[in-house]
Amino acid sequence: MRHYHVRIVGIGLLGIILAAGCAGKDERIDLTVHVASVGDEKVVGMSSPTVAIQPFEDHRADRSRLGTRHHLWGGESQFKLSNGILSEATAQAFADYLKGKGWNAAVAESNRAAGADIAITGTLIDVSVDATSSIGQTTLNAKNRILVQVQNNADGSQVRETLTSTGASQVFWFDPEDAQELLNELYSKSFEKFVTDTKLDGKILKLR
Repeated sequence: MRHYHVRIVGIGLLGIILAAGCAGKDERIDLTVHVASVGDEKVVGMSSPTVAIQPFEDHRADRSRLGTRHHLWGGESQFKLSNGILSEATAQAFADYLKGKGWNAAVAESNRAAGADIAITGTLIDVSVDATSSIGQTTLNAKNRILVQVQNNADGSQVRETLTSTGASQVFWFDPEDAQELLNELYSKSFEKFVTDTKLDGKILKLR
């Protein structure tokens, strides 16, 4: 009787796993772009030069999605931005991150940065998160590659840097929040690298 009971439990677990692997196939999974907490450290003060961030140009090979979830028994679901445009969402996330570090940063209105001490533009080369489910686990892989260009209005000098981050994680039960968290952690890592690699000299931003 005990052996029979264990067998039933095992079949029940297998059924749950199969259902989880098949659920939601060929559906859209919405993600949002924001940054993880930047902590309490302030790199610069609010009296620092004004920084205007323009919406990034989207040069990704596939701009229709953020990635793919591959289900256990076949089929795919697409990760997509919940609302808005990725280029604009990235610029807003960058501005939010810099403001969290004490920068006097904001997204430029109407693609204009007139009047700002420092103008930042960028290009999205690759931004994606993918999830592959197998029995008992889902593996997530994410990457981003972003080109950032700085224009200093005081002397006309420029700074260019390519920010690249990759990450991976494994979970037993897949949840869209897992993909959300990994994607946004990579954004934060890339933005942190920019802050670490640059310094302000008066109203001019330079590489360290």
